[in-house]
Amino acid sequence: MPNIAISESQLKDQAKYYYMVFLLWPLYLFFLPPIFVHFGYFALIYMIFPGIYLFTWAGFLMHESWHRYVPTVNNRFFYSAFAYMILSDPQVYRLIHGHHHSQVHSYLDAEFHPLGEIHNRLLRVGYNCLEIVLGVAFLVSVESLIIRNDPRFSPKYRLWKLPISICAWAVFIGAIGFLSHLAFGVTFSQIALPMVLSFWLNSFVLHQSQLIEHGNLIVKGNFEERNLWTRNLKAAGILEKVFLFLTHNDSREHVLHHTQTKLYLRPFPGKQPLPPEAKLITLRDYVGILTRMMMGIVDIFH
Repeated sequence: MPNIAISESQLKDQAKYYYMVFLLWPLYLFFLPPIFVHFGYFALIYMIFPGIYLFTWAGFLMHESWHRYVPTVNNRFFYSAFAYMILSDPQVYRLIHGHHHSQVHSYLDAEFHPLGEIHNRLLRVGYNCLEIVLGVAFLVSVESLIIRNDPRFSPKYRLWKLPISICAWAVFIGAIGFLSHLAFGVTFSQIALPMVLSFWLNSFVLHQSQLIEHGNLIVKGNFEERNLWTRNLKAAGILEKVFLFLTHNDSREHVLHHTQTKLYLRPFPGKQPLPPEAKLITLRDYVGILTRMMMGIVDIFH
């Protein structure tokens, strides 16, 4: 069906945000060490905003670049650039994200279930706890390990690209840290500690958004049915509104991204009606999902 809610000019206007985040995320990291030195753990406020806000935005724009939603930007460049800037190996997400869409809410979804079904409940509990606490960094690390031996992806995976990614991460973080040292006189430990803390916090929050949408959810149905089970976070209270603000409303209407992949664009919340079958949850409901994950109980629907 035609997407009359989103004009071509509105879509092209999104290009400016790619360049803006491309500049602001490194600038945030540049000022992070001196702010941490001067304010101590009160710098956590700075890490939440603009830290989480910019990191999740970079992650989502990487996703938009994968889908090539905005035609007026160099999607190939921005996809790799944002991947390196959030310390991700571009080839991993490039290979598995399409699989996430085709196999969503099944154990064949390598993006959310890289190990498939974990039958041992104790192992499942341990895995789930690590995923919840360490966030998307843990999930991507597992994906990076399994993808090279998974026959679905191994023919296209290139091990020689991993050192390139590691060098890109080192150059990106190293250059920013060195410039911060020159400008503010901060030491290595004063650079490393807030960087590690900030990236962990970003990884944790970004993955909570993803778990709200897909976490612990297995649907025994056809493709259309599985898509419709994608959860959406209601802006029910102040905590939900703050979370949605920090994560750019990604969880608010995520079912549309799966049911109307070629039409629905994240920068335009409220433009498309949700399907009548859409699953709406609050953060209180989400706590219940996390509790079941930590108990090794899988939410299975037929």
